[in-house]
Amino acid sequence: MPLAVILTALPVEYLAVRKHLTGLNEETHPQGTIYERGQFVTDNQQWEVGIAEVGAGNAGAAVEAERALNYFKPDVLFFVGIAGGIKDVDVGDVVAATEVYGYESGKVGENGFATRPAVGKSKYAVIQRAKSEARKGEWVERLHNATSTKPQVFVAPIAAGEKVIASRESELFQFLRASYNDAIAVEMEGYGFLQAAFAYPGIQTLVIRGISDLIEDKNADDPEKGNEENRQERASQNASAFAFEVLSKLEMEGAQSAEPEETSVEPNRPSFFAYDDGWVGRESLIQNLSDLIRSNCRLLMLLGITGIGKTALGERLSIEVSDWLGNDWSHYQQENFDDEQQSSDFSSVAARWLETWGELITPDDRKDPQRLLSRLLNHMRENRYLVQMDSLENILQGNEEEGWNDFKDEWWLNFFEAYLKADSCKSCVILTSQDLPGKLEEVGTRYQNFWYFEPLGGLEKAEQIALFGKIELDVSPSSDGRPYLERIGAAYEGHPLALRVIAGEIKNKPFRGNIVAYWNKYGSEVEDVEKAIAEGQDGKTVGKDQWKLDRFTTTLRRNVRSRLNKTFTRLKEDAKWAYILLCESSVYRCPVQEDFWLSHLEDWDRNEHEQKVALETLRERYLVEESIEDNRCLLRQHNIIRSVSLKHLESLDELVV
Repeated sequence: MPLAVILTALPVEYLAVRKHLTGLNEETHPQGTIYERGQFVTDNQQWEVGIAEVGAGNAGAAVEAERALNYFKPDVLFFVGIAGGIKDVDVGDVVAATEVYGYESGKVGENGFATRPAVGKSKYAVIQRAKSEARKGEWVERLHNATSTKPQVFVAPIAAGEKVIASRESELFQFLRASYNDAIAVEMEGYGFLQAAFAYPGIQTLVIRGISDLIEDKNADDPEKGNEENRQERASQNASAFAFEVLSKLEMEGAQSAEPEETSVEPNRPSFFAYDDGWVGRESLIQNLSDLIRSNCRLLMLLGITGIGKTALGERLSIEVSDWLGNDWSHYQQENFDDEQQSSDFSSVAARWLETWGELITPDDRKDPQRLLSRLLNHMRENRYLVQMDSLENILQGNEEEGWNDFKDEWWLNFFEAYLKADSCKSCVILTSQDLPGKLEEVGTRYQNFWYFEPLGGLEKAEQIALFGKIELDVSPSSDGRPYLERIGAAYEGHPLALRVIAGEIKNKPFRGNIVAYWNKYGSEVEDVEKAIAEGQDGKTVGKDQWKLDRFTTTLRRNVRSRLNKTFTRLKEDAKWAYILLCESSVYRCPVQEDFWLSHLEDWDRNEHEQKVALETLRERYLVEESIEDNRCLLRQHNIIRSVSLKHLESLDELVV
């Protein structure tokens, strides 16, 4: 049975943790520390959990953490409690600490106090799990007293010291803001706790804090947030609920040794954003791309429409080349620019990576992007890392005339150029994006041996059936439902996200795997697509069809349409004429010549240059597909893109030009 230990500093924190356990029994350490040991049952496994209240302060937390590690020999070690909010947070929010700064470390000289930052780090795998649970938000269901306002979870740095900070005007608070400006909360135990755990690399460690005050008036009553006791209780309960949600999703194969080790231990495989056991297909592509990574490819770009499987493919590649990384998952770094809680500018990301890789980053370093660039480049040249950067389109900017070529932060382009032109490099970067960054492409073409881009399409027919089978639908040749699954797969052109959503609907209530029943209810939507395509092939090229591939069920609307609408909204805001062209050209049921598409912008009084620019924007965003038939280049829209385009076409007349 896996074992976790959760330490707290205050009685209110201890009681909040205790509520989640059953079968509690008291135990006493030979040195006198009193523990309680109980059970925590999840859907997948049963945890044994030891808890203790250890008092305030880094020194005491370090002693008790060491004591608990040797007594329990746990797989997981958490410190759960309250903290004061420095920035970005509100009372009741939760912070899972990526790292804890020991802010009192430094040197006092003639010119005053000079910081010498000391940092304690939570473990990579459990940080990734915390990020995943923060995104999903299901942890709030564990709250015993839910409130109308849903608390947020931040996965970010915090600071710890021996002083209680009671004023935002105080010299110490201003020192924290100036010297540790990415810390969003402050407390008194996290640094000591993590320093003690540092000697036990096989233990998954994390500090989780609920925000009980915002420093100012921390002891005062608040008409909305309650008195100090109320706020501390709420913060403790929120932190505990999130801690147990994270714990419930950690899968341990067996107890980890709690003996200090001098050599490094292989970290657990990270909690991926998209890849899971439902993965199928793309075997030849995986082989080709993994060969590139193993050879001399430094920059691999995976491009395509939303939901096509770019992130999952990158994660799958990391598994394929794990031996190239020495089976050391600490050398796999993932950065998702969809995460709005984390800064995406170059300096912030570079500092985050370097700290994760064991480099000390000072406040002065954070203010010097050139210094960070040089250090990051040297580290990646001299050490082998696989870095995956997802949703790159979120850090790009530009205009319709020149394209979406620029990074919002120019230092990103500076980094990639320096990275590609370096004399040697042991690392590889995987980028996923809905857009092809033009200026990065210009840089890449100068170093063609070191970069490669792969436009990603849907799954092949056999892969589509394999996907349905992986989700435990009956795909045997004699199955009555298999022909319907083949038709669904063809209508969606193998779009992985849409097919997984549909397969999940068929598997679960009310259909419980009955493919024919699902078809009887929703098959008409697929038949509409089949009919329109057939009519297009017979010469009826144009039609304002009423396709609903992205939205004919609630689950499709939530998981597929919402992501596609985000793409369309971004296009509408960034490149109006490209958006209009995409909507107007949705009337074509089959591939047609480029002139057919461009003629629609003539009706909007756009000249030939503007027409070409709009079409090129769609090409750069992979919203148009091209094919060669009878020696002619023809254009079409992916069926699921066309389904959304047709819906937007209905309201196109309302667009203010």
